[in-house]
Amino acid sequence: MLKQQDFMSFTVSCCGWKEFIMRPCPYCGHEVLKSERYCPNCGRIRKAPISLDKYSLGMIENFKQCFVYKYADFEGRASRSEYWNFFLMYQLLFVAILFTCAFLSYISPLSSAVGVGFGLVILVLMSVVMVIPSVAVAVRRLHDQGRSGGLVFVGLVPVIGTIILLVLMALPGESHTNRFGLPTGHVILTKQMAHEIGLIDATPTTGLTAGLLCAIFVLWFLVDRLLMTSAM
Repeated sequence: MLKQQDFMSFTVSCCGWKEFIMRPCPYCGHEVLKSERYCPNCGRIRKAPISLDKYSLGMIENFKQCFVYKYADFEGRASRSEYWNFFLMYQLLFVAILFTCAFLSYISPLSSAVGVGFGLVILVLMSVVMVIPSVAVAVRRLHDQGRSGGLVFVGLVPVIGTIILLVLMALPGESHTNRFGLPTGHVILTKQMAHEIGLIDATPTTGLTAGLLCAIFVLWFLVDRLLMTSAM
């Protein structure tokens, strides 16, 4: 007789549901149900997924968490590092694309027409796509301080509202559990810990953060120079 696991595998293969509810075992490659941790083929048990909320993630991992896994997550809390690292990576991506457009415009009028137009389309699309995760992480940042997420709409007020919101984003969160959950981002993630968990990068150092800030400022300066030169 077929085992229950094998029978389910056979059934979903015939029905065309395999890609939705089956996954390969990370150890032997045998197809098992996504809900199963035990593989009947090799007998290995898949490690249970762990929560990353308590860790101060690296730049790349933090951006991935906010943009992919917490894209529209308006619940819970976000530490200062989670918000500002996400903000810095977003700024870096934005100015890098803008620099590419300005550089193409500078080197050739022909490439300017195609490259700049294409780049501006990407910038507009990226800005639209980034609205939801940007608001979501700002709401979670307010939750971290025990405040209502509705305060995020203060940022809609020109100039003054933006300044107030940035100040709120920079304030420390509550060190204890509040009505929105446990504190996040309080555990430093070393390179060894990141490797064991399977993450790309560790908690960024002060030097790395400063270097990223400098890179953003330099790129903005170069964009300004290139655009001014192209306009002459």
